[in-house]
Amino acid sequence: MSAIFTRNDRALRHATDPVLSPARRVLLVLLAMLAAVILAMGVASPASAAGNGKGGGGGGKPSASTSYAALGDSYAAGQGAGSYLNTTCYVSSKGYPALIDADRKITLTARPACSGASTAEIIGSQVGQIATTTTRVTLTAGGNDVGFGTVVEDCFVFVSETDCQAAIDAGNALVASGELTSRVTATVAAIKTRAPQAVVIVTGYPRLFEPSVTRAHAQDVNAGTTALNAAIRDGAVAAGARFVDVETAFAGHGIGSSSPWINDWSWLNVSAGFHPNASGYVAYANQIRLAW
Repeated sequence: MSAIFTRNDRALRHATDPVLSPARRVLLVLLAMLAAVILAMGVASPASAAGNGKGGGGGGKPSASTSYAALGDSYAAGQGAGSYLNTTCYVSSKGYPALIDADRKITLTARPACSGASTAEIIGSQVGQIATTTTRVTLTAGGNDVGFGTVVEDCFVFVSETDCQAAIDAGNALVASGELTSRVTATVAAIKTRAPQAVVIVTGYPRLFEPSVTRAHAQDVNAGTTALNAAIRDGAVAAGARFVDVETAFAGHGIGSSSPWINDWSWLNVSAGFHPNASGYVAYANQIRLAW
Protein backbone atom coordinates (compact mmCIF):
# COMPACT_ATOMS: atom_id res chain seq x y z
CA MET A 1 0.00 0.00 0.00
CA SER A 2 1.48 3.36 -1.01
CA ALA A 3 2.11 6.22 1.37
CA ILE A 4 -0.36 8.37 -0.56
CA PHE A 5 -3.14 5.83 -0.13
CA THR A 6 -2.42 5.52 3.61
CA ARG A 7 -2.61 9.29 4.20
CA ASN A 8 -5.79 9.75 2.15
CA ASP A 9 -7.46 6.78 3.79
CA ARG A 10 -6.76 8.25 7.24
CA ALA A 11 -8.18 11.66 6.28
CA LEU A 12 -11.32 10.16 4.80
CA ARG A 13 -11.94 8.03 7.92
CA HIS A 14 -11.87 11.19 10.06
CA ALA A 15 -14.11 13.04 7.62
CA THR A 16 -16.84 10.37 7.76
CA ASP A 17 -16.80 9.96 11.57
CA PRO A 18 -20.57 9.90 12.72
CA VAL A 19 -19.74 11.97 15.82
CA LEU A 20 -18.90 15.06 13.70
CA SER A 21 -21.51 17.60 12.65
CA PRO A 22 -22.68 17.53 9.00
CA ALA A 23 -20.92 20.84 8.22
CA ARG A 24 -17.70 19.64 9.77
CA ARG A 25 -17.91 16.41 7.83
CA VAL A 26 -18.37 18.30 4.55
CA LEU A 27 -15.39 20.53 5.37
CA LEU A 28 -13.15 17.58 6.19
CA VAL A 29 -14.23 15.74 3.05
CA LEU A 30 -13.31 18.79 0.97
CA LEU A 31 -9.96 19.11 2.77
CA ALA A 32 -9.27 15.42 2.20
CA MET A 33 -10.04 15.74 -1.50
CA LEU A 34 -7.78 18.81 -1.75
CA ALA A 35 -4.97 16.97 0.03
CA ALA A 36 -5.31 14.05 -2.37
CA VAL A 37 -4.99 16.37 -5.36
CA ILE A 38 -1.95 18.14 -3.88
CA LEU A 39 -0.25 14.85 -3.03
CA ALA A 40 -0.92 13.47 -6.50
CA MET A 41 0.57 16.59 -8.06
CA GLY A 42 3.56 16.38 -5.76
CA VAL A 43 4.34 12.86 -6.85
CA ALA A 44 3.78 13.54 -10.57
CA SER A 45 5.79 16.75 -10.81
CA PRO A 46 9.33 15.26 -10.67
CA ALA A 47 8.48 12.93 -13.54
CA SER A 48 6.92 15.80 -15.47
CA ALA A 49 9.96 17.97 -14.83
CA ALA A 50 12.20 15.26 -16.20
CA GLY A 51 10.29 15.38 -19.46
CA ASN A 52 10.51 19.15 -19.82
CA GLY A 53 13.34 21.57 -20.18
CA LYS A 54 16.88 21.01 -21.49
CA GLY A 55 18.11 17.45 -21.23
CA GLY A 56 15.09 15.73 -19.75
CA GLY A 57 13.04 12.86 -21.04
CA GLY A 58 13.95 9.81 -23.01
CA GLY A 59 16.22 9.15 -25.93
CA GLY A 60 18.87 7.62 -23.70
CA LYS A 61 20.21 11.02 -22.69
CA PRO A 62 22.41 11.04 -19.59
CA SER A 63 21.04 12.99 -16.64
CA ALA A 64 24.17 15.13 -16.35
CA SER A 65 25.68 17.29 -19.06
CA THR A 66 27.90 15.37 -21.45
CA SER A 67 31.36 16.79 -22.14
CA TYR A 68 31.97 16.27 -25.84
CA ALA A 69 35.08 16.53 -28.05
CA ALA A 70 35.26 16.21 -31.84
CA LEU A 71 38.46 14.89 -33.41
CA GLY A 72 39.38 14.04 -36.95
CA ASP A 73 39.80 15.36 -40.46
CA SER A 74 37.87 17.66 -42.80
CA TYR A 75 34.71 15.59 -42.45
CA ALA A 76 34.86 16.06 -38.68
CA ALA A 77 35.58 19.77 -39.10
CA GLY A 78 32.60 20.33 -41.37
CA GLN A 79 34.38 21.27 -44.59
CA GLY A 80 31.93 21.64 -47.44
CA ALA A 81 29.10 23.09 -45.39
CA GLY A 82 30.22 26.72 -45.47
CA SER A 83 29.74 29.09 -42.49
CA TYR A 84 33.36 28.51 -41.50
CA LEU A 85 34.69 29.59 -38.14
CA ASN A 86 38.16 29.47 -39.69
CA THR A 87 39.66 28.52 -43.05
CA THR A 88 42.80 26.97 -41.62
CA CYS A 89 41.00 23.80 -40.59
CA TYR A 90 37.65 24.57 -42.26
CA VAL A 91 35.74 24.22 -39.02
CA SER A 92 32.09 24.92 -39.80
CA SER A 93 29.19 25.94 -37.60
CA LYS A 94 27.12 23.56 -39.75
CA GLY A 95 29.35 20.52 -39.26
CA TYR A 96 28.08 17.55 -37.27
CA PRO A 97 29.91 18.49 -34.03
CA ALA A 98 28.07 21.84 -33.93
CA LEU A 99 24.74 20.13 -34.60
CA ILE A 100 25.34 17.64 -31.80
CA ASP A 101 26.48 20.46 -29.52
CA ALA A 102 23.03 22.01 -29.96
CA ASP A 103 21.42 18.93 -28.41
CA ARG A 104 20.20 18.90 -24.85
CA LYS A 105 22.73 18.12 -22.12
CA ILE A 106 25.69 18.07 -24.54
CA THR A 107 28.52 20.58 -24.34
CA LEU A 108 31.19 20.70 -27.04
CA THR A 109 34.31 21.42 -24.99
CA ALA A 110 36.97 20.77 -27.64
CA ARG A 111 36.96 20.65 -31.43
CA PRO A 112 40.51 20.25 -32.71
CA ALA A 113 39.33 18.44 -35.88
CA CYS A 114 41.16 19.84 -38.88
CA SER A 115 41.14 19.47 -42.63
CA GLY A 116 43.91 17.20 -43.87
CA ALA A 117 44.55 15.47 -40.54
CA SER A 118 45.78 11.87 -40.62
CA THR A 119 45.54 9.42 -37.73
CA ALA A 120 49.16 10.21 -36.78
CA GLU A 121 48.41 13.93 -36.67
CA ILE A 122 45.29 13.33 -34.60
CA ILE A 123 47.32 11.37 -32.06
CA GLY A 124 50.14 13.91 -32.12
CA SER A 125 48.27 17.20 -31.99
CA GLN A 126 44.54 16.72 -31.38
CA VAL A 127 44.20 14.17 -28.59
CA GLY A 128 46.15 16.34 -26.16
CA GLN A 129 43.66 19.17 -26.61
CA ILE A 130 40.74 17.31 -25.06
CA ALA A 131 40.01 17.40 -21.35
CA THR A 132 40.78 14.27 -19.36
CA THR A 133 37.20 14.39 -18.01
CA THR A 134 35.62 14.27 -21.47
CA THR A 135 32.80 11.71 -21.62
CA ARG A 136 32.09 11.54 -25.38
CA VAL A 137 34.50 11.75 -28.30
CA THR A 138 33.67 11.50 -31.99
CA LEU A 139 36.35 10.60 -34.50
CA THR A 140 36.32 10.68 -38.29
CA ALA A 141 39.71 9.62 -39.63
CA GLY A 142 41.44 7.38 -42.12
CA GLY A 143 40.62 9.14 -45.37
CA ASN A 144 43.84 11.12 -45.41
CA ASP A 145 45.87 8.06 -44.50
CA VAL A 146 44.74 6.42 -47.73
CA GLY A 147 45.38 9.58 -49.76
CA PHE A 148 41.87 10.96 -50.23
CA GLY A 149 43.13 14.34 -51.42
CA THR A 150 45.53 12.83 -53.94
CA VAL A 151 42.90 10.46 -55.29
CA VAL A 152 40.26 13.12 -55.96
CA GLU A 153 42.83 15.52 -57.39
CA ASP A 154 44.43 13.03 -59.78
CA CYS A 155 41.19 11.30 -60.73
CA PHE A 156 38.68 14.16 -60.97
CA VAL A 157 40.42 17.56 -60.96
CA PHE A 158 43.82 17.49 -62.70
CA VAL A 159 43.07 14.17 -64.30
CA SER A 160 46.00 11.84 -64.84
CA GLU A 161 45.12 8.23 -65.56
CA THR A 162 48.50 6.97 -64.40
CA ASP A 163 48.62 9.03 -61.22
CA CYS A 164 44.97 8.35 -60.45
CA GLN A 165 45.37 4.59 -60.65
CA ALA A 166 48.58 4.72 -58.60
CA ALA A 167 46.83 6.73 -55.88
CA ILE A 168 43.87 4.34 -55.76
CA ASP A 169 46.17 1.32 -55.63
CA ALA A 170 48.24 2.81 -52.80
CA GLY A 171 45.17 3.47 -50.70
CA ASN A 172 43.73 0.03 -51.35
CA ALA A 173 47.04 -1.58 -50.41
CA LEU A 174 47.14 0.24 -47.06
CA VAL A 175 43.64 -1.01 -46.30
CA ALA A 176 44.26 -4.58 -47.48
CA SER A 177 47.44 -4.89 -45.42
CA GLY A 178 45.60 -4.16 -42.17
CA GLU A 179 47.74 -1.08 -41.53
CA LEU A 180 44.80 1.31 -41.67
CA THR A 181 42.90 -0.82 -39.14
CA SER A 182 45.89 -0.73 -36.80
CA ARG A 183 46.14 3.04 -37.10
CA VAL A 184 42.49 3.50 -36.17
CA THR A 185 42.90 1.18 -33.19
CA ALA A 186 45.93 3.17 -32.04
CA THR A 187 44.05 6.46 -32.39
CA VAL A 188 41.14 5.24 -30.29
CA ALA A 189 43.56 3.87 -27.70
CA ALA A 190 45.27 7.26 -27.47
CA ILE A 191 41.91 8.94 -26.91
CA LYS A 192 40.97 6.47 -24.18
CA THR A 193 44.33 6.97 -22.48
CA ARG A 194 43.78 10.72 -22.47
CA ALA A 195 40.11 10.54 -21.41
CA PRO A 196 39.49 7.20 -19.66
CA GLN A 197 35.78 7.90 -19.07
CA ALA A 198 35.05 8.70 -22.69
CA VAL A 199 32.79 6.72 -24.96
CA VAL A 200 34.46 6.95 -28.37
CA ILE A 201 32.28 7.02 -31.48
CA VAL A 202 34.10 6.46 -34.78
CA THR A 203 32.40 7.27 -38.07
CA GLY A 204 32.92 6.00 -41.57
CA TYR A 205 32.61 7.92 -44.83
CA PRO A 206 29.87 8.12 -47.46
CA ARG A 207 30.34 6.72 -50.93
CA LEU A 208 30.92 9.84 -53.04
CA PHE A 209 29.03 8.87 -56.19
CA GLU A 210 25.69 7.36 -57.04
CA PRO A 211 25.94 3.85 -58.58
CA SER A 212 24.61 5.27 -61.85
CA VAL A 213 27.55 7.65 -62.29
CA THR A 214 29.76 6.50 -65.18
CA ARG A 215 32.57 9.02 -64.67
CA ALA A 216 35.92 7.29 -64.94
CA HIS A 217 37.06 5.82 -61.60
CA ALA A 218 33.93 6.98 -59.74
CA GLN A 219 32.90 3.44 -58.90
CA ASP A 220 36.50 2.46 -58.12
CA VAL A 221 36.54 5.20 -55.50
CA ASN A 222 33.17 4.02 -54.16
CA ALA A 223 34.48 0.47 -53.80
CA GLY A 224 37.60 1.77 -52.08
CA THR A 225 35.43 3.77 -49.67
CA THR A 226 33.46 0.67 -48.69
CA ALA A 227 36.69 -1.24 -48.03
CA LEU A 228 38.03 1.71 -46.05
CA ASN A 229 34.91 1.82 -43.91
CA ALA A 230 35.22 -1.89 -43.13
CA ALA A 231 38.82 -1.36 -42.00
CA ILE A 232 37.84 1.63 -39.86
CA ARG A 233 35.03 -0.38 -38.28
CA ASP A 234 37.38 -3.25 -37.44
CA GLY A 235 39.90 -0.88 -35.89
CA ALA A 236 37.26 0.95 -33.87
CA VAL A 237 35.61 -2.19 -32.53
CA ALA A 238 38.97 -3.75 -31.64
CA ALA A 239 39.70 -0.72 -29.46
CA GLY A 240 36.30 -0.77 -27.76
CA ALA A 241 34.78 2.13 -29.68
CA ARG A 242 31.37 2.39 -31.34
CA PHE A 243 31.29 2.51 -35.13
CA VAL A 244 28.82 4.60 -37.11
CA ASP A 245 28.16 3.64 -40.72
CA VAL A 246 26.93 6.48 -42.94
CA GLU A 247 26.90 4.71 -46.31
CA THR A 248 23.27 3.65 -45.98
CA ALA A 249 22.13 7.08 -44.81
CA PHE A 250 23.76 8.74 -47.83
CA ALA A 251 22.41 6.22 -50.35
CA GLY A 252 20.50 8.12 -53.01
CA HIS A 253 22.22 11.38 -52.08
CA GLY A 254 25.67 11.01 -53.62
CA ILE A 255 27.13 13.03 -56.46
CA GLY A 256 24.93 12.42 -59.49
CA SER A 257 21.69 12.14 -57.52
CA SER A 258 18.75 14.53 -57.76
CA SER A 259 19.33 15.56 -54.14
CA PRO A 260 23.07 15.34 -53.43
CA TRP A 261 24.43 15.62 -49.91
CA ILE A 262 27.99 15.70 -51.24
CA ASN A 263 29.48 18.60 -53.17
CA ASP A 264 30.86 17.86 -56.62
CA TRP A 265 34.00 19.64 -57.77
CA SER A 266 33.58 23.31 -58.70
CA TRP A 267 36.25 25.88 -59.49
CA LEU A 268 33.93 28.43 -57.90
CA ASN A 269 34.11 26.67 -54.52
CA VAL A 270 37.20 24.49 -54.50
CA SER A 271 37.25 23.86 -50.75
CA ALA A 272 33.82 22.21 -50.79
CA GLY A 273 34.49 19.60 -53.47
CA PHE A 274 33.93 15.96 -52.49
CA HIS A 275 32.80 16.91 -48.97
CA PRO A 276 29.28 16.81 -47.51
CA ASN A 277 27.07 19.87 -47.72
CA ALA A 278 24.95 21.09 -44.82
CA SER A 279 22.32 18.38 -45.43
CA GLY A 280 25.04 15.76 -45.43
CA TYR A 281 26.26 16.83 -42.02
CA VAL A 282 22.71 16.68 -40.69
CA ALA A 283 22.68 13.05 -41.84
CA TYR A 284 26.01 12.47 -40.10
CA ALA A 285 24.70 13.97 -36.86
CA ASN A 286 21.55 11.86 -37.00
CA GLN A 287 23.54 8.65 -37.39
CA ILE A 288 25.90 9.59 -34.56
CA ARG A 289 22.95 10.27 -32.26
CA LEU A 290 21.81 6.69 -32.76
CA ALA A 291 25.12 5.48 -31.32
CA TRP A 292 25.38 8.11 -28.62
